[in-house]
Amino acid sequence: MKKGFTLIEMLIVVAVLVTLMTMVFRLSSVGSTSAAKNTTIARLQRLENCLSGYYAAFGSYPPVKLHGTRNIYAKTSTHGIQSMNEGDQDNSSIWGWDPDKMRAGTASASDQTAEAAAWRQVNAACRSQPVDMAFPCTSQMAEIFEALSDGLKELANSDEYRETLERQGLYEMFNAGFTDSGNSDIIGRFNPYRDEAEWSDVQIFKFGLMSYLLPRYLVMVNGHDSFYRSYAQWTENNSAPRSPMDGRTRLDWVSDVKNQVEKYNRSDNPNPSDIIEVANLPSQAVCARWIPNLESMCAVGSGMELKLFGINVTDYSQSVLAYVGQGECLWMMKDLIFSPGSYDDDSTSYQYVLDNVTVKDGWWNTVYYYSPPPYQSYVLWSAGPNGRTFPPWVPLDSSDLSSSARKCIGYWIEDDIVNLSN
Repeated sequence: MKKGFTLIEMLIVVAVLVTLMTMVFRLSSVGSTSAAKNTTIARLQRLENCLSGYYAAFGSYPPVKLHGTRNIYAKTSTHGIQSMNEGDQDNSSIWGWDPDKMRAGTASASDQTAEAAAWRQVNAACRSQPVDMAFPCTSQMAEIFEALSDGLKELANSDEYRETLERQGLYEMFNAGFTDSGNSDIIGRFNPYRDEAEWSDVQIFKFGLMSYLLPRYLVMVNGHDSFYRSYAQWTENNSAPRSPMDGRTRLDWVSDVKNQVEKYNRSDNPNPSDIIEVANLPSQAVCARWIPNLESMCAVGSGMELKLFGINVTDYSQSVLAYVGQGECLWMMKDLIFSPGSYDDDSTSYQYVLDNVTVKDGWWNTVYYYSPPPYQSYVLWSAGPNGRTFPPWVPLDSSDLSSSARKCIGYWIEDDIVNLSN
């Protein structure tokens, strides 16, 4: 008589295998989370070294201007652009979702939609002092985006993908300005708004934390000269640099600096002395003190190598070039869409793509920065694994927050990582 496994024995074996597989998946998840947390803490520490260097040089922490409002109830577009109209406030239903169900993964579709809408408003306020810097893209970057645009056009014409693209806020991308920044059509898109001062109206430049920690002339001066001659966002934040050799103001500093920056970014630069002159501008040279802390740490929107004072600050793992043709690339492109003139991004009339430089945590989310005037203190933090957080300037015991609001906020901040912020 042949012996074999009984049904009960087979079920026991299957149960043991399932248990072992579950344990392996959980351990790998824990390992992944631990690695991301270690990466985040290390990056926050290195950023804090940069901030200490800045304070030693200037007597304050970077005075990042508000690029919007700190009001967590200001309505936003699906791209997180705030409305500055007093009537566009939403403080009635922002906390109308169940954090316990969100935490347990049992939230209904309506709960998830409400939570996402609430987070979009709060996140926009948290980003009112941004970490990233944004500026017109180079022709090299435009070629990459143009190729991606062609791919998006094909996807958008397919019923299978159109709904997904619309849900991700990406459907309008193929109508964006994916051509050279010097193209007259692109300049024309921004001209009606070039004198607007509100950051929510014109976002062709973003002077976030990285524009203070990196030498901005060596990083941001790209694109067509008119962007730097005519637009209030640049001219109000940058005075014409003085020559470190004779102290005189450059009469034609835009083209002068721009040409030298282009040479700076070329490995075969024929005249190194030109580069030295730009790099020695006092506002640029001081950054060399803390640049080593940023080695291989900056996510560069274009994916191009960013080498400053001999240090390559590019984090290639988070570059566009590393993800061309993959789903992650689409999400990165979404972060670079700006709509001048209005917070309502349902229109594709004035879409544009900018280059940017930022620092992200171990979960691919840009870290947060808050420093109130007179900029003698700051908070630098990560939203953690759940990608949600809450601004430190709103006390959790505020009478404006209901008990349900505090529960929702508790769910958002329970995994935040705040390092040794001053």
